[in-house]
Amino acid sequence: MKIMNNLIFQYKKKYFICLLIFTVFLTILSFMTFYNLAIAKPATQNSASCHCVAFRLDDVQDYELTKPQIAVMNLFKEKNLSLTVGIIGNNISKGERLVSSYIKERIDTSHNKKSKDSIEIANHSWNHEHFLNLTTEEQSDSIKKTNEKIKNIFETKPVIFIPPYNEFNNDTLLAVDKNNMKYFSGDTRDHEIYSVHSNATIYHLPVTAETGGCTNCKSDYKNASWYGVPHEKTLNQINKSLSNYGYAIVLMHPDEYSIGHEEWNSQNAIDWNQMKELELVLSKIPEEGLHIVTIGDIINHFRIYN
Repeated sequence: MKIMNNLIFQYKKKYFICLLIFTVFLTILSFMTFYNLAIAKPATQNSASCHCVAFRLDDVQDYELTKPQIAVMNLFKEKNLSLTVGIIGNNISKGERLVSSYIKERIDTSHNKKSKDSIEIANHSWNHEHFLNLTTEEQSDSIKKTNEKIKNIFETKPVIFIPPYNEFNNDTLLAVDKNNMKYFSGDTRDHEIYSVHSNATIYHLPVTAETGGCTNCKSDYKNASWYGVPHEKTLNQINKSLSNYGYAIVLMHPDEYSIGHEEWNSQNAIDWNQMKELELVLSKIPEEGLHIVTIGDIINHFRIYN
């Protein structure tokens, strides 16, 4: 009897272990399948480099720091250069205010470059929420409402989503997919670089360089301390990104170009010293045989070569 009990115990033990291994295997397989579908494979050096740089101006809206925003967009216009802007849906008007009316004059609604100085609109959420604190449905709703408002005001649908604070998770990818979008642009500090790849559903084209940054932004955005960086640092980041990935995406914020940004007190006035640093970056890029484009242009380039 004792032997029989031992045999039964050993059988149950082996059955339990096999069941556990099988469950873990299915979980890992499901996880890997999702990520293979959701995110493109990491890029290494790319022989099909587009030799191009896209600039991404985040936090574009109608009610705060309008002068620095217009100053940055004007600089690109004066130099006949394209720009991608990330719009906060709930903070943009129907086109009658300064920033939205300016964008309406320059937007390329066809996604085929009509002029070199046109503006491409990206979705930057409804209220600049912390997406990591939201459910899939809440994230999807934020993206959806912003897309609808942009379509209503600017007569175009964004193809790129920029997650607030550059933070995203699996729910973000599901929310992007639910809104029939294929591209998002986050950050590289916590995530690998990804390039466009024909076998993926959602493609990540993250920021690889920046013209400034922020202290305390994620925990207390209203009291954040912003800073600008010298043009040499931005150019070094751009060159490193081009060498590794074939393209570069440069992050900018209106706060970096406002007076008082370094004192936790951004004002609706232009910091011309930091604007000069941006002008130097924009002037030196063509000297190195590179092109300044939109994020959409980078997408189109790698569609051709992948």
